[in-house]
Amino acid sequence: MFLRRISLRVCTFVLVERSVLCRSFTMQRCVVRCVPEEEKMTISYRLGEGQRNLLRAKTEPLGGALSRIVFNTNKYLNKGKKKKKAKLEAANAESESNTITAQLTFNKVKVDDDIPNSEAWQEGAILEIGEDRYLVNVNPPMVKSVVLPISIMAGFPVFPRLDLDFASRQESSYTWYREDSSVPTPTPTSNSGDSKRKSNEENKQTNWVQASHDLIYTPVNSDIGSKLKFVCTPKCDGKEGVTMETVTSCLVEAGPGLCPFETRHLYTKKRTEKGCFRVVSYNILADVYAKTELSLTVLYPYCPPYALELDYRRQLLLKELVGYNADLLVLQETGKSLFNDALVPALDLSGMDGVYIGKGQQSEGEAIFYHRDKFRFLSQEDINVGECLTSDPSCHDLQKWLSHSPAVLNKVTSRSTVLQVVLLESIEDPSRRLCVANTHLYWHPRAPHVRLVQMAVCLKFLEKIVNSNSTQDSSVSLLLCGDLNSHPTSGLYELLTKQAVPASHTDWFPAEPQTTDDGKLELQEGVDLSHPFTLTSACGLPDYTNYVGGFQGTLDYIMIDTCQLAVNQTIPMPTHEEVTANTALPSIVFPSDHIAIIADVEWKKT
Repeated sequence: MFLRRISLRVCTFVLVERSVLCRSFTMQRCVVRCVPEEEKMTISYRLGEGQRNLLRAKTEPLGGALSRIVFNTNKYLNKGKKKKKAKLEAANAESESNTITAQLTFNKVKVDDDIPNSEAWQEGAILEIGEDRYLVNVNPPMVKSVVLPISIMAGFPVFPRLDLDFASRQESSYTWYREDSSVPTPTPTSNSGDSKRKSNEENKQTNWVQASHDLIYTPVNSDIGSKLKFVCTPKCDGKEGVTMETVTSCLVEAGPGLCPFETRHLYTKKRTEKGCFRVVSYNILADVYAKTELSLTVLYPYCPPYALELDYRRQLLLKELVGYNADLLVLQETGKSLFNDALVPALDLSGMDGVYIGKGQQSEGEAIFYHRDKFRFLSQEDINVGECLTSDPSCHDLQKWLSHSPAVLNKVTSRSTVLQVVLLESIEDPSRRLCVANTHLYWHPRAPHVRLVQMAVCLKFLEKIVNSNSTQDSSVSLLLCGDLNSHPTSGLYELLTKQAVPASHTDWFPAEPQTTDDGKLELQEGVDLSHPFTLTSACGLPDYTNYVGGFQGTLDYIMIDTCQLAVNQTIPMPTHEEVTANTALPSIVFPSDHIAIIADVEWKKT
């Protein structure tokens, strides 16, 4: 056994100033993170007022880690040496005779320096650095990182981006503090026996007043003008880790007041009951489109520039989405960074998992979130619509027809349009499966024929997915959502709701048809399209779902398969007065130029 070996190495250094190291015998912590899937391990301990984090190879001999610990301690002790040169020279003779060692013991037996780090650092071992002793905790509950938003408004919840290791989010404890200069002394936040990690030197002089013990905190008006501090103590199965705290980099600002979506929240206060699920489809306006010169001067000149900034809109979006208590969130124009940095952390706290697909080289795409207590994730099947047209056998006839109209074929294949498809299984009844499809079709007003082709490709792919996942014991229902950029009078809507559209439909030959370079029509003839699904719009036909200065219309839909699904209720749209109070969308109270459409859908009884 390695515990019986006698070490031949002793890591030492001359103690220049013994008083720097604490002589107290109070046991401190040395936290070791060592997981099987990683080649390196982390050794963390306190030295003076700072935290030391060593990243060492698991296979490295213990002596290597101890040598580094000695080096760090030596560097710390010699810090400021020049300022105390005279004093140190006077005490030099006595100091030279004093040395300390860094060693690791287990059950009072010294661990040999040749033992690999992964074996040497055990739970309950003691790290000795001079007279300081550290109790080794291996993989205790810990906070890997915590990030707070860079913009915070009163009335809008703050969702910490919290990354825990070996800890339960439910068991861990949280405290929010508000900066308050009227309080005479700082509020302690550390556990007894644990040193707290300071976020910065300024934090030492700040007074803090306790505001909440919840993980998510909604600032109030009295917080305006103050910073916030978030404190987390990770816990799991009776174990408690080192407390982590962080302070916001910004001050709490005033919010815009009541937003129209908060009126809609009155209808979504409660989660759906058994046999029912709430669906939200929403084009949330990608940041890449919101802050262009075109957006500021042409599309949304009525909207204050600050209200188009993502830092502002993010707060509205998160409050809006969480307040809908949805079981399915189907989002278009979702920025990849927004998905990773804001939506995933915030919606995870609400019990939702999400998947994302980008649109080629663009920084936005589609996202689907599902509630973990309603659905079990089975698979994700995504396609680029243009690539599917040219590669999937089910689209062969469609591609052959388009070969006579190369300009249209090129428009379809060159687009970055994607179809996001997620297959889910009902937690309540595993025999029921749901195929959730999400897309955002080509926008051009003179291209209804392109959108018809795009939807035809989507429907052929969805037919294949539904058929291949249906069995005698389990049925698959289709839920198709998205910004289809098509009016209810369009051929695309007819195709969806009537299962077919004829080759003679006017959308194949728009009133202002596009032509090729040689003056010929892009499309010489239409084609009959059909599909097997019985679809209907779960939200009916509202007056509009998109309202900007120069355009208003219904473009967004939640289409359900009526063979197995039915509408339980539809959440009312905002009033026209609310939409136009600030001219149009987006505005200081609407984060997007689209309006979320929401329906409670129920499984039909079999």
